[in-house]
Amino acid sequence: MVSEQLADYDFSRQNGPLVTILLQPSEYMARPTKLIYCTNPDCGIPVDPVVLDCPKCNNSLHEAFSELYFEIDVAHNGQTWEQARHEIEEGLNDALLYRYKGLKVIHGYGSSNRKRNIIARETRHLMRKIADNKGYELKPDRHNLGAHLLDFEDP
Repeated sequence: MVSEQLADYDFSRQNGPLVTILLQPSEYMARPTKLIYCTNPDCGIPVDPVVLDCPKCNNSLHEAFSELYFEIDVAHNGQTWEQARHEIEEGLNDALLYRYKGLKVIHGYGSSNRKRNIIARETRHLMRKIADNKGYELKPDRHNLGAHLLDFEDP
């Protein structure tokens, strides 16, 4: 569809906005990238996290996020296990893409609520499997018994 619209576009006359053809929303497009803010207190501009340095102040964004965990919560929004698993996979991809130190997943204690119990148990199992396959370190969060940390750096 876009290729047909581009074929009909007269570049010599610029007959209308090309941007509307190239940036049409599609179910095939990836999720939009979340912007982050430069960690330099004198700058603070929004920056695409895949950029290594802030374009305004040249602050290294890798160093800023290499000490932080990307955090997701799969215990408190009424998700099913399939939805929680999908959120964990997306969170893992985002944490790796944005060069975070690791992934923190809040999965809950596994209370008497059957759905939460399944999510807590299966989350720990999935995170252990990821850690073993990729060589990451999995550890419980010291401050929250209902969360685990997946550390990407060498243990």
